Amino acid sequence: RARAAYAKLEPRDIVVRHARLFAGNWIDLAVEDIEDENMNYDRSTERMQQLRTQAMGEIWVDQGFEGVTTLLSGNSMAGAVGSSLAQILVDMRAHVDFLRQCLSTAGDIEKQMDGCISSFLLFVDDEKCQEVLSAAIEDADTDRIIRLFLCAPFRRDTWGLLDRYGKAIRERYWRTVSPSWNRYSDTELAELIDRLLAAKRPRAAFDAVHLGASRIETSRLKRLLFDVSTVDAESEGYYRLDPYRISKALDSLDGRPGVTADEMAWLEFMYIKELDRSEHGIPNLERHIAGSPLSFVQALAIVDKRNDGGEDPPEWKIKDPKRGAELTSAVHRLLARINRIPGTGEDGKIDAETLFAWITETRRLCAEYERAKIGDRYIGQLLAKAPAEEDDSWPCLPVCEAMERIGSHEIRVGFNMGVRRQRGATPRVVGEGGAQERALAAKYRSWAKRRAIDYPYVGSVLEGIAASYEWDARWHDDKVKIDQRLER
Repeated sequence: RARAAYAKLEPRDIVVRHARLFAGNWIDLAVEDIEDENMNYDRSTERMQQLRTQAMGEIWVDQGFEGVTTLLSGNSMAGAVGSSLAQILVDMRAHVDFLRQCLSTAGDIEKQMDGCISSFLLFVDDEKCQEVLSAAIEDADTDRIIRLFLCAPFRRDTWGLLDRYGKAIRERYWRTVSPSWNRYSDTELAELIDRLLAAKRPRAAFDAVHLGASRIETSRLKRLLFDVSTVDAESEGYYRLDPYRISKALDSLDGRPGVTADEMAWLEFMYIKELDRSEHGIPNLERHIAGSPLSFVQALAIVDKRNDGGEDPPEWKIKDPKRGAELTSAVHRLLARINRIPGTGEDGKIDAETLFAWITETRRLCAEYERAKIGDRYIGQLLAKAPAEEDDSWPCLPVCEAMERIGSHEIRVGFNMGVRRQRGATPRVVGEGGAQERALAAKYRSWAKRRAIDYPYVGSVLEGIAASYEWDARWHDDKVKIDQRLER
C-alpha cells in the first residue's frame, strides 16, 4: 500500500522526480537493498551509481541539456550529476556537444556547471579526454578555453595540451588553477612545482605535493620551502600553512646531501611559528645559536633597543614595517623556545669551558652593542633550562661552574624568570592554598644546600627561588582564608 501511495504521489516532472538522488553524497536505499545480507559499502556505492545513471538517462532523454541545467539550479551535487552523465554519453560527439553547451552557460549556475564539467571529465578515458578537450575548445574564445582547462583533470597530459596555446593562456591558467592532490609521478611533481613557482604560487604547489616531499629533488624542495615562507601571492585565507605538513617536509630535507646545517637552521627560523610543538622542532637552529654568540646577539637586537639610543650596523636594520613585525614575533618565539645549552655535544653532555667561552663572548658583544643588561637576563633564562645531574641535583655542574665564574646579578634575575616561565600555569583545587609552592620551595632549597659549598653563588640563586616560592605559598594561604571569610 505504501508503494502504491508513493507511485500516485510521484512527481510528473522527471527532474523533480529524480532530484533526491543528486541532493547529497549519500542516497537512502530501498528496504530490499538495505536488508540484503550481501550489501556492503562498495555494493552500496555501486547501487547508488546505478540509480543515478538510470535517472540521468531518463532526464537526458526527456529534457536533454535543459534538464541538467534545471537539476544543477536546484543545488544538486554537481559531481554526482557529472559522473552520471559520463556514463550515458558514450560517443565523442556527444561529449563535445555537452561541453560546449556547458561553456555557453553563465551567471549564477556557472560554478555548479564547472563542478559538473570537472566530474564529467574525470570519468572520461584519459586518451579520449585529450581529443574531447581539443574538439570542445576549437574556435572558442580565450575565456572559454581557460574555463575548460581549469575544469580539466590536473595532470601532465592536460598541461601538455595547454602548451599548444599561447603564452597568455598558459600564464593565466597557472595563476588561476586550483591544484588537486593526486598520486603524481616524480615527473609530474617536478613539473607542477616549477610551473606554480614560476606563477609565484608556492603555497598552492606545496599543498598539492606535500605528501610526496620525500620524492622531490633536493634543490627543488629547498626552493619550494623558501618560497612558501617568503612569496605569498595567494588570496588571503587560501592554502594556509599546516604545521604537520611543514614538519614532515623539513624532516624529509634534513640530512640530505647538498643541504647545509645553516640552510636548515634558516628554514626552521622561517617556520618557527608552525614548528611550535611539532615533531621536527628547531634542532638545527638551536645548534646554530649555541655555536654563534653573534647570532644570539643579533636576535636580541631585533626585540630590544640599545641602551644608548645609538645605531646598530646597517645590515641589522629592517626597512619594511610588516616584515619587521613578523621578524620580531619570530625572534620572541625563538628566544622562548631555545633549549640547547651552548657546549652540548652530540652525546648530550655539556663542556664547561665551551659554555663559558660562549657566555663570555655573548656578554662582550652585548656590551659592545649596548645591551649588556638584557643580554645577561636572556642568558640567565637559557641557563635555567639546564638539565639535572644523574643524581637528580640541579642545575648540572657545567652550568654551575659557568654561573659561578661570572656571578652576574642580571643573570640571576634572568635565571629566576626562566624557572618561573617553565612552570607556566598550574591547576589548583579550591581551598588548596600554597601546598604546591611549599613543595617547590623545599625542592629548590634542597638543591641550594647541595650546591652552596662548591658553588655559593649558584646556591644563593637557588635559595632566592625557594624564598620566592615560600612567599607565593603564604599569598595563596592568605587568599584561601580571605575567601573563606567572605563566604561566611
